[in-house]
Formats: sequence, structure tokens, C-alpha cells
Amino acid sequence: MKKSLHINFLAHFGQAIADQAPEQPKPRLNIRHADTQYYAKEENWAIAQEFDGKHGYLFGYDLWLEQAVTIPVRVDIGDLYVVYVVEGNDDILIQDAGADLVCILAPSRARYLYVPPGDYQVELSRGQYQIFGFYFDGGIFRDGNERSFRFLQEVIDGYRNNAKSLIHSIDFLIGPKTRLHITHLCKNLTKGDFNNETFIFDELSRLVQLSRRKVHEEYEQINPVQHLADNAIELVKAYVHTHGQAFSIQHVADDLGVTAAHLCRVFKDEMLPSPRSYKDRFLLSRCKKELLHDQQLGDVAERCQFSSVASFSRFFKKHTGQTPGAYKGELYRLHHRVSL
Repeated sequence: MKKSLHINFLAHFGQAIADQAPEQPKPRLNIRHADTQYYAKEENWAIAQEFDGKHGYLFGYDLWLEQAVTIPVRVDIGDLYVVYVVEGNDDILIQDAGADLVCILAPSRARYLYVPPGDYQVELSRGQYQIFGFYFDGGIFRDGNERSFRFLQEVIDGYRNNAKSLIHSIDFLIGPKTRLHITHLCKNLTKGDFNNETFIFDELSRLVQLSRRKVHEEYEQINPVQHLADNAIELVKAYVHTHGQAFSIQHVADDLGVTAAHLCRVFKDEMLPSPRSYKDRFLLSRCKKELLHDQQLGDVAERCQFSSVASFSRFFKKHTGQTPGAYKGELYRLHHRVSL
């Protein structure tokens, strides 16, 4: 989509550095195939990454600041934004052209915004910041599908009515599931691939859906034990989506701040299958989908991050009673009969 957000790093840093030098900081989150600019002024550093996709314009900014800075911003087109302050030492303040405060972005939290065209400025205190976000066409909310996103209603209405002032949602916590999805999205972007636009749309949709759950978790009254179990199941699913089989339940427990043993006890007390059973279930589902779309077992094993085709085959046969090759043959015969 058309570039609309212009962060004027030149106003503080001057011209971008042509090439990254070994002593310079590196981005904490690499947006694959992004246009990247490096800036430096005395002890202050900034890295700007931008990726233009049809369904969303992605951006990532890393800043290391030895003193507070104010950076001008221009917006050309009114779009919907999601901004994640993945890391930060202090609140980020957004002011309009009249220097009135219109939004606060807090560390480890995120907000949706409708930002109309105009001039703004962003104030950052001394410290380190990692910011990720994207802006997208609000037309994806149509035919009443926004009703389940009540926390976004004012933002969506502002977009539809071409509001003259910035409108933002309540903010919500950036948790491990969100970080996993952001990392997966940024690592797997491609250029010149027809399927890339579908990938971007699917991943951005997952982040939008996930934000709704994060708001529900934070602002609604829920059972803490059930909440832990639900979070663990969603996190296992996210890990399978991003890492295939290459993670352990200990990773999930660490992200949730509990021990693996405690997590297993919670699942038992809630009369749920074990966390490992959920991992196997989600992993098997992913393997079946991969086999449906790919002819080579080696490629499927690699994408699902098995160490070899043999280990992939053992896992698949253990849970289905047949080899991946036999399963693919069955799919082919079924498809052939339907085609006839």
C-alpha cells in the first residue's frame, strides 16, 4: 500500500549513514527484505525499517538515545495503525501540530490508532526503544465483522468518518504470543512472491485477532487458573505455528512465568490433556496441511523443523498409524476420485 507515514529522522540525526559499520547497534528485530536506514548523531542512534505490502505497511524503529529528542512526523493519508512499543525506558508522547498531547504509548504495550493527515511530533526520553507496527486499510472491517472488536469501535468510526483528530484505543499488554507472531511475520517476508501478500494478510489478521484476546484477558474478570491454561494452549499453538516441533513445553512455561511441572498440574486439575498432547495435536494438524500443499517430504520435514525425514515419519506414523507417504497417497486417490 502507499507509504503514508514519514518519520523525519533527518531533523535530529541529519542524513542517513550509507552503510552500517561494525561498531553500530543492530536492529533487535529484523524485518526481512525491508528498506533500512541507519542514523547517528553523537551518542544517539536510530535504525528505521519499512516494508511495503499490499495489505499493510510494516515499520520497525530501534533507537538508542543519550538525551531526550523530539522527532517531526507527517501523515499523508488517514489510515488505521497498530503500534507496539516492544521495549522502552519511558512513555512515548505524540503531539499534534498545536503541540497538544494526543496519545501516549507505554513500554511493553500497544494501541490501535486512527491517524488523520497532518503534522505531528513524537517525544522520546533518554533510553532505548524498540517499536514495531503497521498501518492498513480500514476497509477490512466491513459487513459487520467489526462487532466483535468493541474496543476498536471509536477508532474504526474515526476512520470511516474521516475524523479530523487522532483517535486511539485502550492499550493492551504485549505478551509472548504477540512477540512470537511479530517475529514470525518479520522473518518470513519475501519479495516478488505471489503468496507473500496472502501470508502478510493472514499474519496481520492473526495479530488483530490476538489483540482482541489480549484486551479481553486484561480488562475482563476471568478465572486465573483457567486463564493460565488458556494462555498456555494459545502459546503452544503459536510456537507450533512459528517453530514447528523445535520447542519444548519448558519454553512455554518460562514465557508464562511458571515451572513446567506447575503447568502440567494446572492442566490435570482442569481435566485437560497434557501440554505435550496439545503440542502433538497442533503439530500433527500443521504437518497434514503442509503435506496437502507440498509434494516433497523433505521440504515438509524442514518447514516443520524436524531433524530429518525419518524423525518426521516416526512422529506422523505414531499419531496416525500411517506414514506421511501413505497419507499423501490417500489424499491423491481421494482427489482423483472427486475429479473424475
